Amino acid sequence: MADYSFKADGRISDWERDKLRNFCATLEGDIVSLAREFGLKVLVEDLLPYERGYLQNAPSYGSPSGWVVKLNQQDRAEVQNFTVAHELGHFVLHKAHLAGRDIFDGRINRDSQSATDPFIYLEPSDQIMESEANQFATALLMPANQFRPAFSRLAGDQSALAKLFFVTEKAVKRRVAELALG
Repeated sequence: MADYSFKADGRISDWERDKLRNFCATLEGDIVSLAREFGLKVLVEDLLPYERGYLQNAPSYGSPSGWVVKLNQQDRAEVQNFTVAHELGHFVLHKAHLAGRDIFDGRINRDSQSATDPFIYLEPSDQIMESEANQFATALLMPANQFRPAFSRLAGDQSALAKLFFVTEKAVKRRVAELALG
């Protein structure tokens, strides 16, 4: 699995790339503040148990872009952190797919029979967009130039890395695999 690069992605404008680069330069960044810089408003609400979050076209909420990120209030802060980054990834990478939609989830049709993933992807492109948003979020929250030395310094301790980067251990495991560190 190759490491995702903001620099190489032609869908990202120069001003967006600059904001992303500045965020990745330090571990002090707040993902909600970054989302606001992109014109998104972030709301924490009572969602269905299997919903992490989604983008909603809701100009009445007063966000500059007209879009809001809705997060599940039942999720741990680390999960919400990744969800904001994931939804920001959709907003930045999948602009063309947002046009004419009220809600952008990527996983549209719920399948209540599936215990592991309560959604069915309607189109192969939906799976691709979800994967791209995950790669975006992973690269944003755990930049390679920060993650590699931390991995080495912490001797690969995934729990410590999760705390340092304020993500779940599952996200750390994914990043370790992407960077071929494990």
